[in-house]
Amino acid sequence: MVDEILALAHRRGVEAEVYSSEVDRTLVEFRSGRHHSQETRLVSGYGLRVIKDGRLGFAASTNQDRPDQLLDAAIAVAEESKDRRAVFEFPPQQDLAPVHIFENRVMLVSPDRMAEWGKDLVSALKARVPGLKLDLSFVRTYREMRIRNSSGMDLGFERAEFELDASGLIVGDGLTWIFEYLNLSDGRPFNIEPLADRLEQKALWAQKKASLPSGEWPVIVMPTALTALLLPVTLGVDGKNREKKTSPLVEREGESVVAETLSIHDNPVRSHGMMSSPVDAEGMTRQKRTLFTRGVFNGFLYDIRTAAACGTETTASADRPWNRLPQPSVSNIEIDPGDRNLDYVLAETKQGLVVDGFIGEGQSNLLAGEVALNASSAFKIEDGAISGRVKDIMIAGNSYEMLSTVDAVGDRQRDLGRWFIPFVRLPSLRIASRE
Repeated sequence: MVDEILALAHRRGVEAEVYSSEVDRTLVEFRSGRHHSQETRLVSGYGLRVIKDGRLGFAASTNQDRPDQLLDAAIAVAEESKDRRAVFEFPPQQDLAPVHIFENRVMLVSPDRMAEWGKDLVSALKARVPGLKLDLSFVRTYREMRIRNSSGMDLGFERAEFELDASGLIVGDGLTWIFEYLNLSDGRPFNIEPLADRLEQKALWAQKKASLPSGEWPVIVMPTALTALLLPVTLGVDGKNREKKTSPLVEREGESVVAETLSIHDNPVRSHGMMSSPVDAEGMTRQKRTLFTRGVFNGFLYDIRTAAACGTETTASADRPWNRLPQPSVSNIEIDPGDRNLDYVLAETKQGLVVDGFIGEGQSNLLAGEVALNASSAFKIEDGAISGRVKDIMIAGNSYEMLSTVDAVGDRQRDLGRWFIPFVRLPSLRIASRE
């Protein structure tokens, strides 16, 4: 089909790019400790961009039998879009960046094997924490992408993803959720014990009641909660928001924006990262880019179109599903580990809070950095140790301002699939509590 589209486009004097995608996803779910469902779904499709008379058109289809109709539809969009000028050209062939994203052992794990692992984990937790209602989702995804265009590009890659989301509900004095995650994409054997240990520890903390009044307290933000504070930053570095001048980072390159304890990277060539790939969604060669060096903002992420609109070069940051136009996006976010051990940071805290997760999104104005977050899993620190669960805690404010105060960074990264980040400590953060 792709050959036919490019040949038809050439005969009609149209530049064309075909992005094809095939995604095979297997899901095995447990709910409240019981094997609930198993599903396998295959989705494939084609996205076609054309440039005709300097105008950009786009169409998408799952039908492989009528390439002429897909081309006609894309050309019609270009002809009707008088204000959608193509300020770029489709690039020629590029190199594939070296990156490990496919492990055959992942594809050999059967759904039955996933179900066995789930039953073993449920059994282990039932003996340790009676009454814990455990939900599990094993998700194995095979992705195959190919990009071809009129400029001679012909690139493709495949990626295997395998992850486990675990959430536990504790019913007692109210409802408390605890969360864990494993990235299994490197094909390593599933080791139940470390995961069960972490879930058990969180459950035991959650079963003890504690209180913390509203006020300003030192807050340790664990990696599983830190993603919510970083989300506005991932929007802020988007070149599309620089183009629209809606990012708070516009004209702040070279300025200190977050704490000097933080160096933040966008790394699309991280081994077995959920967003890793050798090229972006336009076929441009990927590489790791440092967004913030010791707190100083270095620059935005661009695809080809936004880079041209902003008078700069693409950073190979295009992302897309097959049925949408590409746009710039972060890939895997990394924060350099610091030198602080969690036990030591806890020990030096007389009184404060550990936040392990936020429920929902609750953001008020993400693009500006404003957040309002309800803690789903928060624990009081008392005399250097965690003393119990704190209910009804809310944190509100500006993410950039919060991140500018970070005075301690954990000494190791947690692998959260597309986030590779340590814990951080905010020395004085205002929290709201019903206590």
